[in-house]
Amino acid sequence: MIALLPGESRALFPRLMDEMYGLRLAAARAHAGRPSEAVHRFAVIDYFDSLDPLYVLALDEMECVAGALRLLPTAGATMLNAAFAGALPDGLRVESPLIWEASRLTLRAAGDARAAEAAIDRTIGQLGVALNAIAETAALTHMIGVFDASMHRVLSHRGCAGETFAPPMRIDGADMFAVLYEVGAAMNAPFKSLAGAATAPPINLADLERLRQMGCW
Repeated sequence: MIALLPGESRALFPRLMDEMYGLRLAAARAHAGRPSEAVHRFAVIDYFDSLDPLYVLALDEMECVAGALRLLPTAGATMLNAAFAGALPDGLRVESPLIWEASRLTLRAAGDARAAEAAIDRTIGQLGVALNAIAETAALTHMIGVFDASMHRVLSHRGCAGETFAPPMRIDGADMFAVLYEVGAAMNAPFKSLAGAATAPPINLADLERLRQMGCW
């Protein structure tokens, strides 16, 4: 299941937020050679979380977070424009109401290798299909992905890494990649293949909470 959690509603869902931050922290600690102080200071919450992004959460059958990312419109502040400004050709800045940025992609690891691969495939597929659906609903033309080297390798291995359009940058001890997706069938196809039957329209958790408070759910 894919759940959408607007940043301004995060306080209503502390368990989900804690689980998402836990995935981020585990991913940061997995980077070989990263200084421990950087892990504690930057791994969980950064400046862009304060901008109330839209969090996209992949939930398992127990409604626990199996994967997550966040979305920000490029018309405002983004990781791309802040961190990659010196690396983009001709001083390019990506600022458009038709383009959003996806960042902080994290996935939950499983103990059994074969089960982990299947779970990762499913989670990536669900998140990608949801991203394309969100983008189409918002009439976007493109998505920018800002992923660390580990996530970029995972996506590349599955044929859904997008088009790299800037040299990788070293940020807080990790190599970061900026990639471009064109919204539509071409973006959707590889993710849908990974997700298989595990796709469904995203559920907006803030809407459900409002209904619950009104006694309608």
